[in-house]
Amino acid sequence: MYTVSVKPLPFLDFRSDTATTPTAEMYVAMMQSSLGDDVYNEDDSVKKLESYIAGITGHEAALFCASGTMTNQLAHRVHLCNPPQSLIVDSRSHVYNYEASGLSLLSQAMPHPIMPSNGKYLTVEDISPRIVLDVDVHFAPTRVVALENTLNGTIMPIEEIARIRELTKAHGIKLHLDGARLWNASVATGISLKEYCSYFDTVSLCLSKGIGAPIGSILVGDKDTIKKARHFRLAFGGGWRQAGFLAEAALWGIETNWPIMWETHRRAKVLERAFVQVGCHITNPVDTNMVWVDTSDAGFTVDVLKEELAKEGIKISGSGCATRVVMHHQISDEAVEKFIRVLNRVAHSSGVVAKGDPVEPAMLEDSDSIYEDIEEPATPTVFTRPTTPVSPIVGERLPLQATKNCSSSSLDSGCSEAVTIKVFSSQELTRQHSHQSLPEMKSCIFEQPTNANKGDAIYQVIITNQRQRRTCTDPKEIDYSFEQDVTDTPRLPLKASQSLNFLPADKNINKVQYQMVHSPASSALKRASDRLARWSGSLLTREA
Repeated sequence: MYTVSVKPLPFLDFRSDTATTPTAEMYVAMMQSSLGDDVYNEDDSVKKLESYIAGITGHEAALFCASGTMTNQLAHRVHLCNPPQSLIVDSRSHVYNYEASGLSLLSQAMPHPIMPSNGKYLTVEDISPRIVLDVDVHFAPTRVVALENTLNGTIMPIEEIARIRELTKAHGIKLHLDGARLWNASVATGISLKEYCSYFDTVSLCLSKGIGAPIGSILVGDKDTIKKARHFRLAFGGGWRQAGFLAEAALWGIETNWPIMWETHRRAKVLERAFVQVGCHITNPVDTNMVWVDTSDAGFTVDVLKEELAKEGIKISGSGCATRVVMHHQISDEAVEKFIRVLNRVAHSSGVVAKGDPVEPAMLEDSDSIYEDIEEPATPTVFTRPTTPVSPIVGERLPLQATKNCSSSSLDSGCSEAVTIKVFSSQELTRQHSHQSLPEMKSCIFEQPTNANKGDAIYQVIITNQRQRRTCTDPKEIDYSFEQDVTDTPRLPLKASQSLNFLPADKNINKVQYQMVHSPASSALKRASDRLARWSGSLLTREA
């Protein structure tokens, strides 16, 4: 019997909501993924994720990619296909500032950055005067308007989105949304993703931020757009092979972390109040999970605060007098308590007098006092997770069963009890790989250290196999037959002789070709050709 042991990091990283790490349950979901080739569109887990996201956003198709930068750039490359061309963007947006000038490099387009007149989000009044029509050869016509929601944690009102949609539609301009944190906007407003996405031609949704997946972003649009984006993804070097385990991690995050995302918003409100009461200025509305802070009026700098927080293991970004503090699902009330203690200590040492009643850590335990004026955000509609087909390599898929009532929440808090799951069925392994004995199979990297202490606060997943004490198999190291491989992809029913078994597994498809080249008939034909060549050369030499 072997265990998967995942030691949790101390979740004290407030720099970004990308700082999350996979949980033990997410690892289990990842290990049950399909293992098809996504470049050939053969990975069932990836196709399931794409179909699922397309459904909840109301678009025809979706494309799973490695990052939000890639999905943003793919969308613009599809829309911006006829230079000279330009697009309108928010001057603070990610696609304009933090994507290595991809708009100019990849799409040959000139961005027109606009700072919103209201300081929060773009409006029709900001965009309309800056639209360039295709009437003067001196100017690059506007082909795309790119919005971002949320931007710096601020929600863009859906009424303004509807107005901008009417404007772009009237001029034949495409409308794209960088919705990396649209999940947060949906939670905070109660507006479904389908309603938000209905106003856009393409939408990019990040999976590695609030959703908590280790990597990934997804682009939605109509079928023709996604088909073209798939071409560009390959051209940009973004095609990936066995990406199913990442798709399963994303599905697990949507199912588990999205419904509790509102808690990150409430904790952000707690920190907002704490900063205000020590004299700091909040520079952006705290609509979701971000707190943007200016400490210039508080008598201390971000560098001082960062240094003191680091002594407690807490990480924040920023310098000078500006910082951004971000919540995610793995930051607990205890972490917020520790943050507030350090903040109050720094403020007190700088001589700041708190405004009103200070936010004490103990107040976190009394939700009525700390959240008395904070409305609980409406929980978005959570769709049922699509049924997972049983992968040929996985066998029987069983739900998590905790021993001694060790729940999911207790796992996150460091419960040392074991969670048992059957990952492989011995009959399934025998049926799929009858040509290989179980003792020959390789063990995967997730083995429990021999010196593991059962008292440690670690996540444990027991992987049992009724026939052999073996862990999950690395599929790339198994010599699969070419008649039926791990992806269950149909192959030609070819038969190779036993004498060709020395060929590597990835060369199995070439065994017939090998037979043809090395058959006795082929050898005889080659010898005859060599004799004819030598005889012809001899005749030419004699004539000369």
